Amino acid sequence: MNERSARVLELLTETYIHSAHPVASSLLAKALEVSSATVRHELAALEEAGYLEKPHTSAGRIPTRLAYKNYIKKYIPPRRMNSRQSHALKEQLEQSHIDNLWSQIARVMADLSGYAVVVHLPAGDSLRALQVHLSLLLDSRILAMVVLETGLVRQLFFKVSPTPEDKNLRQTEEVLNRLILPLTKMPQALTTLAQSQEDLATTLLALAQAWPQLYPPTLFSKGLTNLFNEPEAIDPQFVRQAALYVEKPLAGLAEKAIISEDVHLSLDDVLAVVASQIQWGQLAAQVMFLGPTRMRYAEVLSLAQGVKDILAS
Repeated sequence: MNERSARVLELLTETYIHSAHPVASSLLAKALEVSSATVRHELAALEEAGYLEKPHTSAGRIPTRLAYKNYIKKYIPPRRMNSRQSHALKEQLEQSHIDNLWSQIARVMADLSGYAVVVHLPAGDSLRALQVHLSLLLDSRILAMVVLETGLVRQLFFKVSPTPEDKNLRQTEEVLNRLILPLTKMPQALTTLAQSQEDLATTLLALAQAWPQLYPPTLFSKGLTNLFNEPEAIDPQFVRQAALYVEKPLAGLAEKAIISEDVHLSLDDVLAVVASQIQWGQLAAQVMFLGPTRMRYAEVLSLAQGVKDILAS
């Protein structure tokens, strides 16, 4: 691709990203200060090479996936998050408790990017429970407050019949708090203990059965209205793909590219996803920005890199 072709392609891609309308050759000719014939020649060559396509209902052209992949190269590595964005994120992090940290991150990133943001926390089944406190509720259910090694506290409700006395619960707590095991190892350990702890067996077995509820994958999503306010939302394929990705964020899209360390891009013909792998202490998460393939990549890549760097600092 020669220099003029590259400039035509870059300008057309940027124009389409911000307008969502097919770009006419006359507009490009005016911006580049060359003749319309020259631009039409370049557009025809770019279309033949697979960078552009021409919708049947329009005289203008739009970028293809190949064009976006070429365009994104200019933003690798991503630019630094600007001071306003950085301040907004840091302010929210300072005000957030560990229990709502990821929800707040999703909200701030959705507000700053103007797109949908999904935060995916893996099941965390390798984490250990450091402490368990059991409380009998008025409806005869038992509440287990489980403190994980990351500092997170998870709640688990279960029933035991007949309802155990408070003395039984305190004895069960003592047994549980001697078990410093990964979450997935606990059900088997509780079942084994029940065989030797006759007085506590009913409570231990009920807890073992309910225990896996503690570590499902966790999703936080914000800004879905941003996504569905995009012009592409009139396309049922776009809506279906976006909804599927929100529900199953690890399914992935057609292609994946590494933008920088721990920042990746996936895109197909309608949807783009920029994903940032975040490490905060012992917690790992994936922050995903969802938008149309006509995404404002410069801004989103900067935010994806920025949130990773701020949490790592």
